Amino acid sequence: MTWLPSSTKQWLRLLTTAGTTAGLYACLNTQKVATQNTQTAAGPPAATTAGTTTARRVLVFSKTKGWKHTSIPFGNVAIQKLGRENNFRVDTTKNADYFNDDSLRHYQAVVFLSTTGNVLNPVQQAAFERYIQAGGGYMGIHAAADTEYDWPWYNKLVGAY
Repeated sequence: MTWLPSSTKQWLRLLTTAGTTAGLYACLNTQKVATQNTQTAAGPPAATTAGTTTARRVLVFSKTKGWKHTSIPFGNVAIQKLGRENNFRVDTTKNADYFNDDSLRHYQAVVFLSTTGNVLNPVQQAAFERYIQAGGGYMGIHAAADTEYDWPWYNKLVGAY
């Protein structure tokens, strides 16, 4: 069994990659099933100019207002690699202005990558709540549970407290 990692760091990297892959797969497939159910009732999806459906997209958000994890750039690269390997587009940002109805509607999932502190204002929080309630996906990685302590809705979403 020489393929098994031998150090703790290698095990953590393997488990993180596996968890990220499983989480994004679940978010994207849940959205796909919901879309298929909607299509059955409402007809085929709208086509782009090339005649294909809109590409799946994930927003990776990594704004910090507390501890800034040095692993964030590596997480962005890993998720982008997963996107290339699994045919979905990955947009990365630290800009909370993406949290509005117009922007979020383009994403099947939003990933909070090691975010810390209170990173969204009340208007952005309301837009994110509407996004999730409309069926958008969410995945929090590592310090995402160390975010938005004063926002009970988010705390429940994360399952933190």
